[in-house]
Amino acid sequence: MGKRLEILKLVVIVILTACLQISCTSLHAYGIALITPYDGKVVIKNEKNTVQHLENVIQNYDGYTMRAFDRKAISYKVKKTNVTTHSFYVIFMPDGTYHTLSFSATGKLATSQGAWAMDTETDIASYRDFLYGNNKWGVREIVTDNGINTPLTIGNILTKIQNNITYYYRSTINRNDNHDNCNTALLETLAENG
Repeated sequence: MGKRLEILKLVVIVILTACLQISCTSLHAYGIALITPYDGKVVIKNEKNTVQHLENVIQNYDGYTMRAFDRKAISYKVKKTNVTTHSFYVIFMPDGTYHTLSFSATGKLATSQGAWAMDTETDIASYRDFLYGNNKWGVREIVTDNGINTPLTIGNILTKIQNNITYYYRSTINRNDNHDNCNTALLETLAENG
């Protein structure tokens, strides 16, 4: 009986330690987000240009392709976990140039207005680092079996924009049709080629 109690105590200590580490990582990431300069008004203004660009692509999508990626959300100094992962698209144009695209919060509270934004500073910086072999953001391509269907995916994104979805940092916990974060927004809009 005494040995079982000791094993049970050890298991409880291990579980509590793991939970504390997860909580500390989340708090650390959120603390960094709070002190990082961020202007949500710029993201909101950017969405109008984003909509216009996406509508232009959907009208003439020949030669446009898309790929999806995830990375560390805050900075390269934070460990990549479910809480600190950010997802984004890269839209490649026929002339070889590209734009990044992701769903972003417009405020730093747990729930805020959300907006789809092109070429945010961190998406561009992380993708360029990835291209040039300096993958300090932990960028990883989200691989699909048949590639991404560009017009269908963009159509899905435009529908999301029209529905004014709220940004919620941890959508996996408080999941409903009115909340997304960058990860759920990408997964819900991505359409594969048939």
